[in-house]
Amino acid sequence: MQGNVTPLRPRFGDIEDELEGVDYDKWLRDPPPRDWMVDGCFLTGHVGLISGIGGVGKSLLMQQLATCATMGRPWLGIPLKPGRALMLACEDDDDELHRRQRDINRSLGLDMADVLDAGLDCIARDDRENTLMEIDRPTWRMMRTPLMDKLILRCRRRGIQYVILDTVTAVYGGREIDARQVAAFIMEMHRLAVLIRGIVVLVQHPSRSGKRDGSGENGSVQWNNKVRARLYFHEDAHNDLQLEGMKANYSAKPKPIKLEWRRGVFERVEASLPPRDYSEAGGYQT
Repeated sequence: MQGNVTPLRPRFGDIEDELEGVDYDKWLRDPPPRDWMVDGCFLTGHVGLISGIGGVGKSLLMQQLATCATMGRPWLGIPLKPGRALMLACEDDDDELHRRQRDINRSLGLDMADVLDAGLDCIARDDRENTLMEIDRPTWRMMRTPLMDKLILRCRRRGIQYVILDTVTAVYGGREIDARQVAAFIMEMHRLAVLIRGIVVLVQHPSRSGKRDGSGENGSVQWNNKVRARLYFHEDAHNDLQLEGMKANYSAKPKPIKLEWRRGVFERVEASLPPRDYSEAGGYQT
């Protein structure tokens, strides 16, 4: 009887694959420099996250990032690696994206045709099912959905290097507090980032406790642990808008950036500069 039982694991002599060790010749040479997509923040081939309460303006901020990346412009004064961007906008309709893009273009001195021809890809999906990964009940593993396959295909065909998923609630089909499910989801997003030689940016709402303690976190600690960089967009104690670096694995933690909403876009406020006065231009004030 014992001879007919199939072993659960192969015997040592039957194992063919080995763990790969250090590439000796490669390690004798200087390592390549880090390849930043968003300078000092989001690194090529990795997943980043930005959190903020509903209504603070995360989606607009991300559409500005997508536009600046596509056009090779700095974002809030931060250098970017030029690359086509795709934003999966799960909370906004096409008209709202259109209005925002008009304001973004005006702030950058761009024509709409030039931005679209450069490859900006903002997809409105506020009335659609947007789950990219969900639980496979028989195995209880996170599995890709057909929409995820379509996203991968679109990225490859269009040469996308920036993928922005707005928001996690819409695209993640697991439980936010389940560490294994969260880790599996972020690992799949990491594979996408490696495939496109770019980045995937997740947009998330903080929990009540994350808002209260100022961390901007939500759900499992894996959301913070598994991403390589995390930003928090919020109002500080003085009701000023701040984009704050909460995690940076490969650089010094970025200093908080003070922002103001001006004429439909967010602009960086330099401490040494006084607030702009638009009184001569029709009395417009922010």
